[in-house]
Amino acid sequence: MINRRQFNRTLGLGASAIAMSSLGAPAIAQRRGGDVIVATQAAPPTLDAVTSSAEASRNITLHVFETLLARDEAANVKPDLAESVDVSSDGLQYKFTLRRGVKFHNGKVMTSADVKGSLERFARVGNSRQVMAPVAAIETPDSNTVICKLSAPSPGFLEGMSSPRAPAAIVPAEEAGKAAGQMELIGTGPFRFVEFRPDSHALLRRFDDYSQNTNYQARDGFAGKKTAHFDSVRFRFMPEAGARSAGLQTGELHVLDSLDALSAQRLQSNSALKMHQMLPWAYQTLILNHSQAPMNNLKLRQAIQAALNMEEIMAISTNGLFRLEHGWQHPGTQYFAGDVGKPLYNQKNAALARRLLQESGYRNEQLTVLTDSNIGGHQATGEVAQEQLRAIGINIRLNVVDWPTAFQMRTRPEGWHIWTLQMGIEPYEGPYNVVSFFAGANPAQHARDEGIEAANTKLNTALQLADRQAAVREFQARMYDNVVAIKCGDTGRIQATRANVENYRPYRIPRMWDCWFS
Repeated sequence: MINRRQFNRTLGLGASAIAMSSLGAPAIAQRRGGDVIVATQAAPPTLDAVTSSAEASRNITLHVFETLLARDEAANVKPDLAESVDVSSDGLQYKFTLRRGVKFHNGKVMTSADVKGSLERFARVGNSRQVMAPVAAIETPDSNTVICKLSAPSPGFLEGMSSPRAPAAIVPAEEAGKAAGQMELIGTGPFRFVEFRPDSHALLRRFDDYSQNTNYQARDGFAGKKTAHFDSVRFRFMPEAGARSAGLQTGELHVLDSLDALSAQRLQSNSALKMHQMLPWAYQTLILNHSQAPMNNLKLRQAIQAALNMEEIMAISTNGLFRLEHGWQHPGTQYFAGDVGKPLYNQKNAALARRLLQESGYRNEQLTVLTDSNIGGHQATGEVAQEQLRAIGINIRLNVVDWPTAFQMRTRPEGWHIWTLQMGIEPYEGPYNVVSFFAGANPAQHARDEGIEAANTKLNTALQLADRQAAVREFQARMYDNVVAIKCGDTGRIQATRANVENYRPYRIPRMWDCWFS
């Protein structure tokens, strides 16, 4: 458990650092101005931040909305709209002290009533609302304090509250009672919402009354002291990779959220551009729909797992920017599960696959791979997997749609058997969202798996780190033994900018604060 002193100490800032944070105002004034254009791979399904875990939504909404807690550059939990948090020794009470004077984009000053309403909305319509499941009551003893009382200890509560995946966005209390997709897009972030045209763009403008977190000197992941220099940010939805690349070269675009590896190699010598590479970025996965025959047959799933050649899938779908890695947590992190499941990863054993297929009683039923042409590597992953599975005798077809359509279709159990998904934000955050993605009332595989449920319960209730690590090992073993879903490997990501975009640093989204035009 973490108390106020320990939590504040994670900032690594003393009084002198805080005092220095106001220096450099003249330089900031000189950097202001300009309209930056960011090209993204897909249109967001919604800009109601709490309701969507889509990367396309997050790219935009994390400029508009903020959370009580956020993640720093290394994905550690840090204060954001909260000044501090006190956790009781029994893990049943979390007391958040709010930063004072924070303004919403409508000019209203944030109070505990807004936070309470926002957290209740998060619990009601949030895509990550399982975070709030153990919360029995939310109290506001004064305008600057929010207390969450839990019915049982939840060791991952702070991690969940700081998640950018489908963030617990703080909004005005008068908006918090509204249904999903119905509220006004009013946040506390460095940019305010102006317009959203789903077939074209989203436009944000700098919020000149933004309340910076002066406990920091500069940006730090999704936390930190955020300074908005650009007058506006226009996110253009451009699913065609060639068009994004061409626009960057001509100067029509200033920032790309993703550039394919081949184009990056070709443009590396162009002095007007800058490339920003990150590895690992995401998992390339195949989500299996257990609720639909014949995918509800374990032997068939085992045949699929045995047949796949991950090196071929990853090489083609990423143009070489990948690593073969079986783990459902990144190596080097405290929850990496070692060699658990590794013998079942990347088997590329056609003979074994054909034998398992025969044992399954498969009768040439057609399988449908749901994929999209927008998100990097999705369609290629589906195409390569399709050919490998045809080679062992599976009747399989590809259904290619746009990303918002695929994202919505996969929520229904009918109409697909395999869904290509790049999981990026979940493993970045640690195990909680990875494990819960396959657990709970709406698991990704559309059928409850008792082994996954047990691991998820243990992960979310065990007070000792060793027990939570054991839960992740049990989860990973079950993922392979029961072929709940299939991990293909780790992908990289290249973001790209024009050379005149100064002080840009790649991260989970194209952060358009703390950078400017030269």
